[in-house]
Amino acid sequence: MNPFIQQLVDDLKTFSSELLLPGLHATQQVSTDMGTVASTTALLKSIDFLTGLIPQLLTELQTIDGTHKVMLHYTPSPKRATFSHRASDYQIDAAKRLLPAHWLCILPVDEIDNRPLCWLVHLLDLQQTALKKVKTRTIKYIDDSLLTQQGDSSYAENDRATLLNMRTRLEDTQTKLEHARITLHRKAQIKLVACLNLPHPYPRASSWVCLRRFAQQLIQPKEYLPSFLHNLLHGTVEIADTPYLYQRWCGVKLLSAFESLGWIWHDDPIGALFLGGEVRLYQVDVEVSIWIEPRLSRHHAHPSGFICKEVTETHPDYLIVTPGHSGIDAFILDPTTTADPEIRHSKAKYLDTIESTTMANIAGIPVVRNPLRSWSAAPLHTPHCELDDSDGRTGTIPMHPLDWTPSPLMNWVRDVHNYALAWGTGKI
Repeated sequence: MNPFIQQLVDDLKTFSSELLLPGLHATQQVSTDMGTVASTTALLKSIDFLTGLIPQLLTELQTIDGTHKVMLHYTPSPKRATFSHRASDYQIDAAKRLLPAHWLCILPVDEIDNRPLCWLVHLLDLQQTALKKVKTRTIKYIDDSLLTQQGDSSYAENDRATLLNMRTRLEDTQTKLEHARITLHRKAQIKLVACLNLPHPYPRASSWVCLRRFAQQLIQPKEYLPSFLHNLLHGTVEIADTPYLYQRWCGVKLLSAFESLGWIWHDDPIGALFLGGEVRLYQVDVEVSIWIEPRLSRHHAHPSGFICKEVTETHPDYLIVTPGHSGIDAFILDPTTTADPEIRHSKAKYLDTIESTTMANIAGIPVVRNPLRSWSAAPLHTPHCELDDSDGRTGTIPMHPLDWTPSPLMNWVRDVHNYALAWGTGKI
């Protein structure tokens, strides 16, 4: 794999493997040989594997394998029998010898053994518990992201459709688990109780052997699932393509810079980095909001307090909203994976295409409030930020994963930090 992408993947995986999922964006196929499968993807595919295998498991248990129920039968004949373990089956003869009066014979019963089914119920319970946690977390991510994906454009509609499809996938997986459980209970015709122990004797049919081979991965998914899925599926896993990996990587570094300056957040930021949304930062009773991939429209008021003008819709990567001299102000950071000066300079467009929904007052006259800065971040090998104009309203922060120097980003974030605290506390 390209070292640039490798470093992005490693850093994002350290923060959260969920950030390797495609999210709302186009995808490419990236090899999983270094175990980059995100936990949600791994869980959903493991559930697909287990529930898809159950019909074959039941068929083999009933028609191929010999693990049927047995019955203990005590008989006076030793033919095809063994010594009994019951003391009452022995008696003393005239020569004072202890001899068996009854022998133990094991007879097959025309019913399948439910012990393997009880173990299957245990595996389903484990997947159900894991899915419940993932589903609760991911649906919150989706609901938060839907608030930022407003607008009437085809892009907004596609994003909303993608989010709703993600929710549908979770619901479909839940349905698969419930259907599998019902299938097991119908086959057994009794209520099955989960059993943690591997059944003995264990079914010898091929599907059961396959399940046993991967059982530990299903029982301890955090430790085994990435390599399990790679070996099982012999394929690749879809993750966000390089620009969006880089965008998320910049977001992780941005949050880290604010954190190092004493800002804290109370809610999980992973959902916003993954699907778009808001991360609220707090310090000294001052609040700063980082809106990630907000879709600003001319026709819909956005919760950030800003709208789009001149064009129908605009979509910056990071919109940082702070207290300002007449309400709120904004700083924009829009990463790009190219060093092309023309593309980096084009990020200045947000200075003209975004404005606050409320006006500022200068000498008693209402005026429009636009973002104070609109900068790019790019993988440049320079030790300092670059200004594109004399007053610093636009420029570029060098952020290269393979040549990472935190000071340029820290200097940029410190300006935002000082501005927010000055206007937020009144101590200018």
